[in-house]
Amino acid sequence: MSRLRTWFLQGIALLAPLFITLLFLVWLGRSVETYMGGLLRVLIPDGWYVPGMGLVAGALLTLAAGLLANLFLVRWLLKIAENILDRIPLVKTIFQGLKDVSKFFTSNGDGEIGRPVAIDIEGLRMVGFVMQERARLPGVESESEQVAVYLPMSYQLGGFTLYLDRDRIMPLDTDAEQAMRAVLTGGALGERKRSRRAP
Repeated sequence: MSRLRTWFLQGIALLAPLFITLLFLVWLGRSVETYMGGLLRVLIPDGWYVPGMGLVAGALLTLAAGLLANLFLVRWLLKIAENILDRIPLVKTIFQGLKDVSKFFTSNGDGEIGRPVAIDIEGLRMVGFVMQERARLPGVESESEQVAVYLPMSYQLGGFTLYLDRDRIMPLDTDAEQAMRAVLTGGALGERKRSRRAP
């Protein structure tokens, strides 16, 4: 019975992430197909719609948005729209929060946002992500240059933003995705690599 229980738990550990991921992809695909398919049925003649066209249209629309985001005129128009949203109190908070999260997760870890680092707090080493290379806490004067580091908690329960002196952080020799996965799941960073202190 003990061995059967172990095998059963191992099976859950093996199948659960795959099953949940597939469920999410199916839900996402069906949602895109439903909304985009409904729009296409209005735009194209009756009888032309084929199941799956909504999903393809959604993927093409996303790709086109990514391409257009690199055009100067589109960036200028988006900047105007952001300035308008920034003047609406509640909308500003939600929009900026979602924008920051989006930048964080689309970063490849090489830029200024989302760079994985380690910090030492009274002998406890924690993994964080640089959100601002040159940060300034409003109303607080600091003689040294500070860095804003976000410390996520395991299992996405929350996190903390710390404003630290630059010499308090140590860059990690890993990418942001691997570091985030390790933090959120409470796991290890994988192969142990030596950290070096920031200059």
